[in-house]
Amino acid sequence: MKIENFSIANTTVERFDTIIDVRSPSEYTEDHIPGAVNLPVLSDHEREVVGKIYKQESKFEAKKIGAKFVADNISKHLSGILAEKGNQWKALIYCWRGGQRSRSLGVVLSEIGWRIHILAGGYKSYRKLVVTRLYQKRINHKMVVISGNTGTGKTAVLKKIDDLGGQVIDLEELANHRGSIFGSRSLGQPSQKEFESKIAAILETFSEKTSVFLEAESSKIGILKIPPSLWKKMTTAPRLELVSTIRDRAEFLVREYPDLYEHPKILQKKISLLSNFHSKKQITTWKEFVQKNQFHLLAKSLMKNHYDPRYKNSKTQRSPGEIHEIKIDPCSKKSVSEVASNILDNNL
Repeated sequence: MKIENFSIANTTVERFDTIIDVRSPSEYTEDHIPGAVNLPVLSDHEREVVGKIYKQESKFEAKKIGAKFVADNISKHLSGILAEKGNQWKALIYCWRGGQRSRSLGVVLSEIGWRIHILAGGYKSYRKLVVTRLYQKRINHKMVVISGNTGTGKTAVLKKIDDLGGQVIDLEELANHRGSIFGSRSLGQPSQKEFESKIAAILETFSEKTSVFLEAESSKIGILKIPPSLWKKMTTAPRLELVSTIRDRAEFLVREYPDLYEHPKILQKKISLLSNFHSKKQITTWKEFVQKNQFHLLAKSLMKNHYDPRYKNSKTQRSPGEIHEIKIDPCSKKSVSEVASNILDNNL
C-alpha cells in the first residue's frame, strides 16, 4: 500500500479514479475534498458509541466493537459502489488524520489488488492547505470585478463569460445565496469550510496569466464570509460597472427571480426583515404591492429606496481603483452577450 503526500492538484481524476472520504456522514457534510465520495467506515452513531466505550469503559472493548462496525461497513461498500470497479481502478483514501479509519479500508482494498493511496495527514492536511491558500498567501491571479446596481444583470453576464470560455468564480452560486435579504435559497448554505474548499479548488484550475471574473459582493454572502486573501484581491481589483435604467432593471428582476413572487407570504416575511432600516409606512407600502401583485412597482421602489442608496454608499467606501462603465439592457440576451464578449475580449 502506497502512502502519498497531498496537494490540491493531486485530487484530479487524471491521477485517481475515485477519492474516498471514510469519515462519518456529518464530517463529510461539513467539508470534504471536492469530488470525494463518502464511504464511512463508522456512522455518526457508531462513532459516538465507540467513543463513549473508549472513554468510560475499556479501550480494548471499544476497539473490538469498532472493528465489527468497520468490517460490516466495508462489506456493505464492497457490495455497493465498489462492486463494479475493475482491476485497474485506483483510489485515494482519507480520514481525519490519515490514521486508522483510512487504513482499515485501504488494507482491505489493497489486498484485493487495487492501487490504493492514503492521504498523509488526512483531511486535516488538506484543510491546512486551503487555509494557507485563502488566509495567508497572496492570490496572484488578475481579478476583474463586475459591479453595478441591483438588477443590472451581473450574474447573467458572468454566466455568459463562463459560457464563452472565461475564468469565472460565481461566489453566489458557491454560497447558494443571492447576497441580500431576499437572496436565501432552498437547501440552505454550505458550511464556511465547504465554501472555501470550492473556491480553492476553482482557483487551482485557473491560469494566473488570464483574468478571473467575479461579481462585486460585500464581505459576506448570507452567513458566509469571503476568505481574506480573496476579499483583499477583490477590493483592489479593477471594476466594470454595469449601468441600466431602473425600468429595465425592474423588468429583469421580476423575470429573473419568479420564485420570489410566486410565494407572496414568504416575500412579505422577507420584507419585514427590512423593518430596522425603513419606516413602518414604507414597509406597509411594499407589502401592499405584494398583496396587489404589483411586482414591478415593488422592484422599482425597493431599488430606489433601499438597494440603490446602499450601493451608492458602498461605492464611496471602496478603495480607489480603475472603474469603467458599461451600458446594458439586462432583459436583452443580445445585449448581455455583447457585453460579455466585449469584457472577455478586452480583459484577457
